[in-house]
Amino acid sequence: MSSLRVALAQLNPTVGDVPGNRAAIASAATRSAEQGAELLITPELSLLGYPPRDLLRRDSLIEIQLAALEELAGSVPLPTVVGVADRNPGTGRALQNVAALLDDGEVVMRAPKRLLPTYDVFEEARYFEPGDRPSVVDVDGTQVGLSVCEDAWTQTSIDGTRRYDADPIAELAADGAELLVNISASPFYLGKGAERERLFAAHASSTELPVVFVNQVGGNDELLFDGASFALGAGGRPLARGADWEQDLLIVDIPGEDRPDADRLPAGLASPDQEAVEARQAIRVGIRDYVTKSGFEEVILGMSGGVDSTVATVLAAEALGPANVRGVAMPGRYTADASTEDARTVAGRLGIEFDIIPIDEPVAAFQGQLDSVFEGTDPDETEENLQARVRGTTLMALSNKFDALVLTPDNKSESAVGYCTLYGDMVGALAPLGDCLKGLVYAIAEELNERPDPRFDGAPIPARVSERPPSAELKADQTDADDLPPYESIDPIVGAYMEAGADRAELLAAGHEKALVDRVLGLLERSEYKRWQEVPVVRLTSQAFGMGWRYPLAANFPQSL
Repeated sequence: MSSLRVALAQLNPTVGDVPGNRAAIASAATRSAEQGAELLITPELSLLGYPPRDLLRRDSLIEIQLAALEELAGSVPLPTVVGVADRNPGTGRALQNVAALLDDGEVVMRAPKRLLPTYDVFEEARYFEPGDRPSVVDVDGTQVGLSVCEDAWTQTSIDGTRRYDADPIAELAADGAELLVNISASPFYLGKGAERERLFAAHASSTELPVVFVNQVGGNDELLFDGASFALGAGGRPLARGADWEQDLLIVDIPGEDRPDADRLPAGLASPDQEAVEARQAIRVGIRDYVTKSGFEEVILGMSGGVDSTVATVLAAEALGPANVRGVAMPGRYTADASTEDARTVAGRLGIEFDIIPIDEPVAAFQGQLDSVFEGTDPDETEENLQARVRGTTLMALSNKFDALVLTPDNKSESAVGYCTLYGDMVGALAPLGDCLKGLVYAIAEELNERPDPRFDGAPIPARVSERPPSAELKADQTDADDLPPYESIDPIVGAYMEAGADRAELLAAGHEKALVDRVLGLLERSEYKRWQEVPVVRLTSQAFGMGWRYPLAANFPQSL
């Protein structure tokens, strides 16, 4: 192939903001041309943002987007690949997910996505009709093969077995492509970067062709996109690699010299420490983009003095800046003085606004109202949950008054076994730790202290926060261990059941006690109704609660599943 200077525009689109996304693409095109690029590549659905979901059913928005595509075609100073939801010229569904090549004032190629994922968080067959043939186009003397995200994921990420009969990448090579281009909005989970780059290196090696992968970056609702775009030589060695978690414009000459020393392929997540570092980066982006793309600037968190609310508050302050975070301690009759003291200390170290709003009076008012109805009954979790719901109401009142989103600190372990209160600690707009098992929360706390944000007054989390036994503090001398198995026993069962797909028999074969497995799985099943009402979670793993977890409510299925 002849030499081609390629620009990789790693963009952070806002879903539905066609004018803003168009402006970002146009700016990248101008900067790319100034650096001598001959081809600009942007991510999947870069003009509309990914995932657009049922916005794709709004025909007027599709018209706005296609008009913007034509405007871009007439203005970009170099050949440019744009991801777009295009009208299907044939039969089937009305739209196709397309990589459109703009050149000489027009759209010269429309390459429809051929493989439409329907597993996990993906619903593309709901909206799009797949393409049926490879798309190769001449760009300045180089035959460029265009593909869209899933077209390259012909093997499962779990065991390497084939997911599809078709192999669009191999077909592009057989059709004469000299450069393979894949535009993507590839959702992040821990370890995904290493897995993704190994996959594309295998494509480069098997086809003996260079590969360019351009990924979206940022957060859209529950989904995160880590960027980390790259160009690989024909042998699979790196030519260039984009930034993690930031917008980037990468210029690379293809073919070019391998740079194994400068642009490494990730080695994967070999330890909990590495996992905590990557989770910290991801959650910050998830908070920042969810809040700002929703049109807000500030957030409010209830600060109990426990590890979950503390970690969530620190991450929010990192993501949005301390001036945009408000912490609220809401002590009740069972709240230890140490809890409020630790919350105040954290707020001081972060430099955030901090309030103390006691809840005993409103709780007593509610209980007094219910006394005649509850007469003859013994106190139970009803009275405990009442305290949590007063706190939830308090936070939502502050949210309304100060135009700030509430972040809930619930973690994945608690959500799995239902150790959370509807309309209490579950209220809010986003759960930053909702896909973190309890052990990962502690690991993130340690990471936050080992490498504190320079805006803070040293390490933000007092040692006592992590050392004290976790407690909801809703009755005297309460700890989580009174109501649940230890989190170190819950976490591996929930992780294996959800992320690895292990069934009951496999959990038992792995050495988990029968009574413990049955208890955890039983709690998980009975808590589904709560999770249907849970706020969106920042997705960190290959199987999170939320849009990728769709268990029925009115069901009776065996725990052996």
